[in-house]
Amino acid sequence: MTSFDEAFVDVQAFQPPGKWQARANNLMVWLVAIMLLVAGWFFSDWMMSQFGYLALAQDEPGIPYPVQWLPQPAHDLALQVFDPDSASLFPAREEVAVLPLPDAPLAITWPEIRQQQLQDYHEQERLLTTLTDGRQALLLTYTHLEESDNTPVVVMAQDLAFVINDGRADRLVVVTLAADAHEWEAMAPAFERILQKMGVTTP
Repeated sequence: MTSFDEAFVDVQAFQPPGKWQARANNLMVWLVAIMLLVAGWFFSDWMMSQFGYLALAQDEPGIPYPVQWLPQPAHDLALQVFDPDSASLFPAREEVAVLPLPDAPLAITWPEIRQQQLQDYHEQERLLTTLTDGRQALLLTYTHLEESDNTPVVVMAQDLAFVINDGRADRLVVVTLAADAHEWEAMAPAFERILQKMGVTTP
């Protein structure tokens, strides 16, 4: 009986690849694998540099956010997106809140408001900065304690607070970049890109 292989291959004429041919084939496989890895890395890096923009009001700057992050609607926020690659019980996130404008200067009132809102709040840094269009803003860095699934998580965050006009009145906009304190260093490049898109500069 003719075997399956013999039906399609001339067994007598078939010669296995030589040593150098086998090495060349293996090299080609490795080259293709490396090219795929490099292409995947470039695609991942390209995706990390892609941003959507939240429009809050006409003639006001849009708020950038990473397009690959997952939206999570919240009734008290204009925007909330989570990093899908975050492994923490408190996933890294960006939030945008539009609030009534306090009467006193932001550099004084907003840290006080955060201290009242957040558990175990500790301020790290308070800086005055400017945005792309030259308007002033407050950049506030702090830590606080968050309960997630009944597990306490130390969160590190930055608030970028500035004023817009929604066509009816001046409003306070707060862009919050937050992550588990253990993930903060890994998330710093993504957060920095968001701030750079808004033109944040510090003295």
